[in-house]
Amino acid sequence: MKITVIGSTGMIGSRIVAEAAQRGHEVTAVSRSGGMTKGASRAAAMELSDTSAVSATESVDARKEDRVTTQLFTVEHIRIGSTRSFGDVRAALESRVQALALDRVVPFMKKGDMAGARAELERQASPAGLTIVYTIEHGVGLSVELGSPRPAVAYGIGNLLVARSMTKHDLAAGLYAPIRVVLYGADDGTAVIEYDRPSSTFALFGDTAIDVVAKQLDMTLKNMLMDIAN
Repeated sequence: MKITVIGSTGMIGSRIVAEAAQRGHEVTAVSRSGGMTKGASRAAAMELSDTSAVSATESVDARKEDRVTTQLFTVEHIRIGSTRSFGDVRAALESRVQALALDRVVPFMKKGDMAGARAELERQASPAGLTIVYTIEHGVGLSVELGSPRPAVAYGIGNLLVARSMTKHDLAAGLYAPIRVVLYGADDGTAVIEYDRPSSTFALFGDTAIDVVAKQLDMTLKNMLMDIAN
């Protein structure tokens, strides 16, 4: 809830701001000085006799809220348990799927050779039809807290040409392209792969053309990951 507290720098007002913020409310702190009160999301200065300033603040907040929409949808999550170790599965995945090298594509584009750029992207995606767009070493991040590396890595796996075939219908489809895949080591020493089924995430956009491509990605990704895992 959005709350405006007038006299927020006073003894009582500051306590109200802190309590409201602790309960998860978004607080605008209003005082003569305009000073920020601990827990407030924003501060505003006004003469306490001028209530029009409060109305103006609330009006601006309402206009901002009008620009935000939310939508609930169901995502199908997939977990693949492997009989192989984290290291073996990681090595197999990274040998099967190349890391995307855009520096090899850009020269073609600078020359206006789009056919050459497309051919290079296709070459990099062969034979899996996918590339590793990015890698995040979650295990290294965990070591900062735990003191030793953990076997965990996240990949963005996709194909720029396939992504184009979806984003040309709806640019927001880029939210789920590339597909996020997490690989980590289980307590028993085996590896686990997790990701969300592409057709379930791209279904958000309600576009038949996007759905067709997403279902193809379902099969391509699952077959590859199942093969690598076992």
